[in-house]
Amino acid sequence: MRPSQYNLIENHGERTLVMNAKTGAILSLDKQHAESMCRMVSGTEWEPNELREALLQGGMLLEDDRDEKEEMKAMGRLVRFSNRSLGMTIAPTLECNFCCPYCYEKGQRKTTMTPEVEDWLVSFVKERSRGLSELEISWYGGEPLLQVDRIQRLTERIKAILNPECSYSASIVTNGYLLTPEVAETLAACDVEMGQITMDGSRKDHDSRRFLRNGQPTYDAILDNVSRVTHLLDISIRCNVDAHNIVGAGDLLDALEEKGLKNKVGFYLAPVDNINDTCPSDSSCFSMEAFSQEELDFYSHAVDRGFYVDLTVRFNPAICGAVCAGSFVVDPEGYLYKCWDEIGMRERCVGTLAEGPRMNAQLVQWLNYEPSDHECEECFAYPSCMGGCPNHALHGGSKQCVSQRYQVRQRMILTEKAQRLLSELDSAHV
Repeated sequence: MRPSQYNLIENHGERTLVMNAKTGAILSLDKQHAESMCRMVSGTEWEPNELREALLQGGMLLEDDRDEKEEMKAMGRLVRFSNRSLGMTIAPTLECNFCCPYCYEKGQRKTTMTPEVEDWLVSFVKERSRGLSELEISWYGGEPLLQVDRIQRLTERIKAILNPECSYSASIVTNGYLLTPEVAETLAACDVEMGQITMDGSRKDHDSRRFLRNGQPTYDAILDNVSRVTHLLDISIRCNVDAHNIVGAGDLLDALEEKGLKNKVGFYLAPVDNINDTCPSDSSCFSMEAFSQEELDFYSHAVDRGFYVDLTVRFNPAICGAVCAGSFVVDPEGYLYKCWDEIGMRERCVGTLAEGPRMNAQLVQWLNYEPSDHECEECFAYPSCMGGCPNHALHGGSKQCVSQRYQVRQRMILTEKAQRLLSELDSAHV
């Protein structure tokens, strides 16, 4: 028996917190149990007891014959190259009703799917449906809600060809402006369970960056929509931040409270990424280290205000759909890609719906990706990031660390606090 290398121990007041980054488990121990744990970890106490079982269950203690790093690599390969699941990120259009200055799809042709491409898509899924146990669809764009009828039609056709043993689930990434209750009802009927909506913090910042093509604001309309559809869809708000709008990001919490959305929708902070030079020259995309501090401050403020935030760190075997054999991004013309940051970039395509994937240099590069950096493997955050974003590693010239690498101890304390808040919320709903 030995301790996991991905344990983190932190004294917090009269308690000792123990977190394992592979399982995401956290134990809060009093002084007596903390001392007993230290004896177990050092090998001087091995008597079976409740604490030992908790440490084993949480992954803090391991059998001697287990190799965590090799385990994670093996599990990752099983997930990445399984032929039992298929993931499709489908953009029925690259048209958008917004005109965001940092949009990384600038310069791409604003095409919309034709009936012929619809047929190719259905045939593509049908050819891969035999033996399939899971199909996951993510509707993407452009703005996919400009093509609700097409989403409805494709959903019906795709579900009709699946074998009865194959589960089907769907989600959507949308700006939320068109997400009326009527549209949400249509999406729910199409088995769309979750919607991710992007906002940019305060009303002032959001409306200066995420506006309609005619320049009109969108902030209030989006939040009004969200407040009317939470009974139909699980909503997660992605709050994009950079050096220009981070100061007002906390105003989003005020807006959620005012709309009665506190703990009815999820939210998370995301740095504006300099994909395809999307950051203006006078702007500042955060370094991940700088973002990590802003993120921690934002979440600490949110939890202090009674907002639940999921900060759990745990093993991510698939790493990313881009490096999974059964995962594809589809543009409106039927071209296949591996990463949704590359949609519309024809030089990065890996095949077509009509002809299937091609084992070209792009596809080989994605499938051969291995998170084998020695520095990463020794990092506490390795189980949750598995080497970071593959696109950055393959095409960005360097790896990109995840934010928890720079704030792991503070994050553990905040996670424990958030879990206590969740327990209180659950108790209040009983």
